[in-house]
Amino acid sequence: MRKLLIPFLLFLAFAVSIGLIVADVDDDLNKVSSDLAKQQKQLADLEKRQQQLSRDIASASISLSQVSSQLTAAEKELSVIEKDLDAKEDALADWKANRDALVRELYKQNRTSSLEIIFSANDLEGSAHQFQYYNANLNTLHSTITKLTEEITVFQSNRAAAKKLRDDLAALRSQYQASLASSQSQLSSTSSQLSSVKSSIKNLSAKQEQLILAKFAATQGSETVGDDQPYSEPLPAPSFKPAFMVATYGYPHRIGMSQYGAYGRAKKDQNYKSILAAYYKVSTSSVQTYRAGGTLKVKGCSVGPPPWYPGGGWSKSTCQSKGYKWYDTGPIGMESYIKGLGEMPTLWGSPSNDGMEALEAQAVAGRSYAWSYANGNGGTICPSTYCQVYLGYNKGSYWEQAVNATPNKVIISGGAPLKAFYHSTAGGYTISTKAWISYWSYNDGIKDFFDSNTAYEQVGGSPWYHTGWGHRTGVKGQYNPWMTQEEFADIFNAFLLCKTGSQPYTLKSDCSYMQYLSPIDKGGWSMSKVRSKLTSLGITPVTSISAIVSTFTGGNEANTATVYVSGSHDTYTFSGRYFRDIFNLRSRGTLQIPTYRYDMTVQR
Repeated sequence: MRKLLIPFLLFLAFAVSIGLIVADVDDDLNKVSSDLAKQQKQLADLEKRQQQLSRDIASASISLSQVSSQLTAAEKELSVIEKDLDAKEDALADWKANRDALVRELYKQNRTSSLEIIFSANDLEGSAHQFQYYNANLNTLHSTITKLTEEITVFQSNRAAAKKLRDDLAALRSQYQASLASSQSQLSSTSSQLSSVKSSIKNLSAKQEQLILAKFAATQGSETVGDDQPYSEPLPAPSFKPAFMVATYGYPHRIGMSQYGAYGRAKKDQNYKSILAAYYKVSTSSVQTYRAGGTLKVKGCSVGPPPWYPGGGWSKSTCQSKGYKWYDTGPIGMESYIKGLGEMPTLWGSPSNDGMEALEAQAVAGRSYAWSYANGNGGTICPSTYCQVYLGYNKGSYWEQAVNATPNKVIISGGAPLKAFYHSTAGGYTISTKAWISYWSYNDGIKDFFDSNTAYEQVGGSPWYHTGWGHRTGVKGQYNPWMTQEEFADIFNAFLLCKTGSQPYTLKSDCSYMQYLSPIDKGGWSMSKVRSKLTSLGITPVTSISAIVSTFTGGNEANTATVYVSGSHDTYTFSGRYFRDIFNLRSRGTLQIPTYRYDMTVQR
């Protein structure tokens, strides 16, 4: 009899324990199921809206202000869902614990014989009831385990969907910001360069972002030539050998008219209409008179973002506290405004420099840009590089002659003045505007060469046509872009730590090692530490470099496609785009690659 009591007592213990756990679980499970189902629907609806927003931004089918409000609404809704998911995180742990306890009970009871349960009762009727009750508890147990597992799966699915949506909305926010910035101003060099790095490396820390921004800002380069021709500093001889240098072609953003290219074309006897037609891919008849006698207002700081800039511009007090000039001028005549632009050196127009046609092309491009900007911004433009540099006075001399020679002339495209972007130097190849606006007339870049070996920018004497950038130890105001073999190999090794796919390698966007790949003097891993980690992962590090070759993209050759490095490791092949981005993160001092077209120079 004692033997029969044992399974009966086990059964009672099982029934009680199951009853307590199941009762505890069932109290919340129905509500949880309802909440999770509601979350699923909300996430599915948000995903559809995100996809529609992506199409809207790409096609410009709705205004950017509408995009902004819809993005903000979607981000707020997602935040509510994420907050609810966070609140349920502890509940999830409890569900898992309950499920695991129930699974253990189910396993133990499955080992109990049905006959033991039957014979533990005093009579046949009691045996039947006892067996039926036992089976009912088993079924309840099994059903509860199944429901718990399903809800845990739904929770985890919702969490993953929310994370993906957050990443997608963040990408859309960046895309929106780029579209808005491109429709309002010529993008500032440092922010656009950082954005390009972040598009490849998703998990940059805030500190790494600041390091990259500081590195880009240290060049003191300008996207346009400016009022005075920049000084051309000669390349110093390296103090060690072998010495390696990355030489960049051009300086961002490389979209629209190259100013040094226009200067070179003028020297080769092209007139201003032909120069504009070449860069903006329009006919010379597109240069037309527009709104003679028109006016606009100039408002904002002489340096920095205008008050209406997305993400927060500079106010008058901020501007003046930094020692800069605040403008709130107008309305002033368009021709007076153009005479005050400081975007191209006046002396280029002298007879000895033979660049008057370049100044005239600049006057038309500047006037087109100003009208396009002001027409979309309440008749107001800013005076800094975020729009066009306005000096506040008539520069006179050859620049005034160029403005007077092209009165009220703009480039007309689609019945309105063209947003005529321009830049200092493209390195012989301007690039597509499709990264910004898909429907502009000059949405494909050009090969900007006088003959097979000479770019127009070389004719114009650009100091930024093909050069290294930065100083190896970051000494302010000095120039030394050379790297030792170990330093250069370290860039490839950093890439190898985060490589993905087959050769040519690209970067794994969420690489866990990225946090350790800041410059060595800024808290990053040492070169030996990176090599050791590669070895532990079964990857042969680059230690010696016998040859290094870069190739350019097929067709237009506008950017570097691949980088090959050979040595004791054999040969590795890397994506040119991603090599540039890891270089800008890892390189020491202020060394950097400003554009995506570059090659390597070696002195042995």
